[in-house]
Amino acid sequence: MRNSLAKWVGRSQNTVLKQAAAAFLPRTFFKQVMAGQKGFGPFCTLSFDCDFPRDIEVLPQLIKLLERYACCGSFACIGQWVREFPEEHRALVAAGHELVNHTETHPNLFHPDYDYACVEGLSRRRFNQITASERQGEIEQCHHTFAQILDYVPQGFRTPHFGHLHVEDVYPMLRDLGYLFSSSVLACGPGGGVPFKTSAAVWEFPVSPCPDHPFGVFDSWHSLGKHHGAHRNSGDLAGLFAILGEQVERQGGYVNVYFDPRVAMDSGELERMLQYLSASSIEVLGYGLLAERLRVPVPALEKSIE
Repeated sequence: MRNSLAKWVGRSQNTVLKQAAAAFLPRTFFKQVMAGQKGFGPFCTLSFDCDFPRDIEVLPQLIKLLERYACCGSFACIGQWVREFPEEHRALVAAGHELVNHTETHPNLFHPDYDYACVEGLSRRRFNQITASERQGEIEQCHHTFAQILDYVPQGFRTPHFGHLHVEDVYPMLRDLGYLFSSSVLACGPGGGVPFKTSAAVWEFPVSPCPDHPFGVFDSWHSLGKHHGAHRNSGDLAGLFAILGEQVERQGGYVNVYFDPRVAMDSGELERMLQYLSASSIEVLGYGLLAERLRVPVPALEKSIE
């Protein structure tokens, strides 16, 4: 009965219904979202959105932490900050981490409720509300910034604030730049959380759900970053990460999570997660490497597409 209910709610487009159902039986819906990933992996991608200067300030410490655990990270970077803080971004490249195109200015970066985001000059318009040509300009300018400042050619993209702000017209733009992937949608969507190829032949890597918020995402923002974050107590977020990891270790699947560098480092939660990964059977790799791996047909993916 519960599984049937979970499938029915999962197919619904009613956001209020999903929120209510997830609040009542979060783990049931979490398992249902993850059920379509059986037989895949287990893989993990650790991604970081470098949205504000305060995130860039902690990159040296973050690089050292990832090196200590021999983990590669995928860093969604904004062109204007690459230009303002070139050395910090060059250090990411030198350490072997993956850089992801996160647009030149990150539309809708301004937020009146947070002092670090309440700064004149930050974009206020949403990515899905600017024109298609403006979206293309944001993506292409960031691509050129990476090449000019960092001598780095990105292979993929993340929509600013992803999820419901993602627009599918970006896929042909990414294809024309030679990109392999995007990571801009939620795992609770039709694909079931496993990577899937879009109509433009660009891989999409959905962001994993939080076990307690299965129709949302596993990220540091809803947990720690925003006012009254949902998982503020020490060890809470790392504990939920272990639940997600144990699920994919048991059945197969993909852990694709996103962190704001400042909050991840200040909270200590990231190191706890790295400790878990170091003792697990989950392989940690960037989007580009996983996309290359997927050039060979994967039975679990073929089944999910059918």
